[in-house]
Amino acid sequence: MTRIGTVLRAPFTVRTWRELLHVLLGGVLGLLALAYLIALAVALVLGLTVVGTVLLAGLFAGTWLFALAESGRARVLLGMEVPRPDPYRAPQPGFTGWVRGALKDRESWRRVAYLQLAALAGVLQAYVTALVWAEALGMVSYPLWYRLLPVANGHHGDPLGGFYPDTIPLPIAAAGLVLLVVAAWVTRGFAQLDRLRIRALLNPPRLRERVEVLERQRRQAAVQSTSQLRRLERDLHDGAQVRLVALALELGRARDDLDSGSDLAGAAARVAAAHEESKLVLAELRELARGIYPAVLTDLGLDGAVPLLTARCPVPAEAEVDLPSRPPGPVESTAYFCVSELLANVAKHSGAARAAVRITASGGILRVSVDDDGRGGAAAGALGGLAGLADRAASAGGTLTVDSPAGGPTRILVELPCES
Repeated sequence: MTRIGTVLRAPFTVRTWRELLHVLLGGVLGLLALAYLIALAVALVLGLTVVGTVLLAGLFAGTWLFALAESGRARVLLGMEVPRPDPYRAPQPGFTGWVRGALKDRESWRRVAYLQLAALAGVLQAYVTALVWAEALGMVSYPLWYRLLPVANGHHGDPLGGFYPDTIPLPIAAAGLVLLVVAAWVTRGFAQLDRLRIRALLNPPRLRERVEVLERQRRQAAVQSTSQLRRLERDLHDGAQVRLVALALELGRARDDLDSGSDLAGAAARVAAAHEESKLVLAELRELARGIYPAVLTDLGLDGAVPLLTARCPVPAEAEVDLPSRPPGPVESTAYFCVSELLANVAKHSGAARAAVRITASGGILRVSVDDDGRGGAAAGALGGLAGLADRAASAGGTLTVDSPAGGPTRILVELPCES
């Protein structure tokens, strides 16, 4: 009975009406695709000329607009997870490289194949669907309007030219209900064919998609490493180097005093000042080394390093680390620096009274959450510190999610892929 009920309820579900709109819009896009294919054919005929070659390349590159419309239609009306297509980008610089790349682009060829199917199947499916639904709705509503039709031979005519006896409008309406169910399932069948076609020709291959993700992570890692090197160079130049120069000057003056024997007390004072300066240099170098890769993380792992971070935080913070095993080094360091930076943000910007850090791992994902009861309003803007943390997480294949409504509280979740 459940299956029968599902079949009979099909015309009255939101899914069916969304798929009906999808199929009917497919007819409109199919006509546009047909016009686009005609333009491609004209450009192909003119392909022996420079103008024809450029036109053909431009039309190939422009197929992403159809892919954009189709992917949006599939996401909204069919509930499919179709990635948003990217515009064509020339693999080589220059106008000639752009034209050659467009004509050789595999995605453009796949989209041209999709246009051919859309022009044929889209128009045909929309026509059949519209015809079946119109006939079904006309038959269902026949008892309401059949008396308005002209009479011939004692009977009222129907819109298709036939004649129904005036004494059986209700059976005709009942037959219309059956046809309505058929129309709903015809629509669903066409929508399923569209799903298959979209998956086959518009979804990028999984291998290619994975390669694109890895390339994006590699670029983000390169940007991160470059920014870290620049920060290290700046800190060394503006901090430790300046202190070392001052230390060398003090020692030089003390040596001159000792050589001349004129001011032994002054030489002792300069040596004492140089000694204090050397302590500051050592402390600063330790801080820089901790920023590269903290020794405590190497020795104790996240279990021991994170509680030390929370202990040094000016805002009272709790740490809970529950890991079944020690993560790989890159994941561990990324998690550590994310916690360090997030706690620093809590202390500087949140106005919080308390904070909490929780680190867990399950399903191959390491999750780092930092919560505070501050004023909220944090966002991963393009120029903010959270954007840098998001890039750091992305370079490790992870994500950063910010939940910080105005007035607080704030939760920032970092998820990193973690294979034991």
